[in-house]
Amino acid sequence: MTRSLLGATLALALVAAQAYGDEGAWRLSGFGTIGLVRPAESDASLLRNGINTPGRDGIDFGADTVIGLQASHSLTPGMDATAQLVVREDQTGNVEPRLAWAFVRFTPLANLEFRLGRMRAPFFMYSETLSINYANPWVRPPTEVYGLNPFSDLDGADLMWHSRVADYDLEVRPYVGRSTLERLTEPATLKRIFGANLTVYHDDFSFFAGHAETPFTLPVSDPLFQIVAGALRATPFAAVTEDLSGKDGYARFDSVGMQWDNGDYLVSAEYARRETNRYIPSAHGWQVTFGRRFGTITTYGVLAKQTEDSPVSDADLSSVPQLQALLDLYNGFRNTAQKSATIGTRWDFHRNAALKLEFTHAKVADNALGSFFPVIDSGTLLFSGRRVNLFSASVDVSF
Repeated sequence: MTRSLLGATLALALVAAQAYGDEGAWRLSGFGTIGLVRPAESDASLLRNGINTPGRDGIDFGADTVIGLQASHSLTPGMDATAQLVVREDQTGNVEPRLAWAFVRFTPLANLEFRLGRMRAPFFMYSETLSINYANPWVRPPTEVYGLNPFSDLDGADLMWHSRVADYDLEVRPYVGRSTLERLTEPATLKRIFGANLTVYHDDFSFFAGHAETPFTLPVSDPLFQIVAGALRATPFAAVTEDLSGKDGYARFDSVGMQWDNGDYLVSAEYARRETNRYIPSAHGWQVTFGRRFGTITTYGVLAKQTEDSPVSDADLSSVPQLQALLDLYNGFRNTAQKSATIGTRWDFHRNAALKLEFTHAKVADNALGSFFPVIDSGTLLFSGRRVNLFSASVDVSF
């Protein structure tokens, strides 16, 4: 998998270089990251929810390596088209180009934009730059927050209205659509997303708030589900299986964030909450980042925590202890709660390229996997209460 990922990345980079030299009326840009992560514990691999396949023990390139090309073209005054092609490993283990953006933008007024097509789902403060790692301070966004909603695409429409009030610039963004997340089994789907964001800018400071709601589907068929569902169906508790897998879920997602960056210092904080009625836990998470620049060198630290608010199913099966133990294990496999502390350094060795090095110390919550997945044949089931150390490095470019 590592060879195919690096091969696809190199191939797309060569295409980008050729296209950029003959762009004509098209405006072309691109970005790329070659990233690696190495857990210190031999039975743990990093799992970025909705992004990569868990690696085997050792160095894993699949979690962070990505390359993308973006092309924009003016169609008429007030109307343009944008497409973005991205190559990275996905949750099914495949490495192939996929269309991340493909939308038409209409600008009927100077302060009003309307987009129709595929765009980035704007659930977080840094949603627009999640794949463009050069634009972010970290090797990867804190998983305690950004793992709460793994859906990246929005197939639909949004409207962006800009206004200036006193010394503040405001952006209001309502949006509608749907999103699909490919998985090893059947895909998960956000069926009818209704959301709205507000962003406020003032000098070096920005503030973000967002809310979204949607019905969703999450069909589950992994071996653990088959064992738990089979055991439940043989008892009077068969109805509990309706909490574990299906097409009748409903989710609400909220996020609030702020950033202050004066060129020398960077402070960033974000809080997000996922509330669901079934299939996945309700949870919330937060992160705080502090950074200090010394010329081309930036040092930074990150504190982050995710907490489970309610499990996939809180059914009381204590009258059948073996069944309760199975359900507790199932709930634990869906629980990504943990807390972590990260220190890192970024070196901008070129005006469009940066090297980042990070060390993360994470403590997984009780009865949880955290942001990790057991290495095959390791014998580990959960990382409940364990401490896991990670070393990460990346080279990020923008062109």
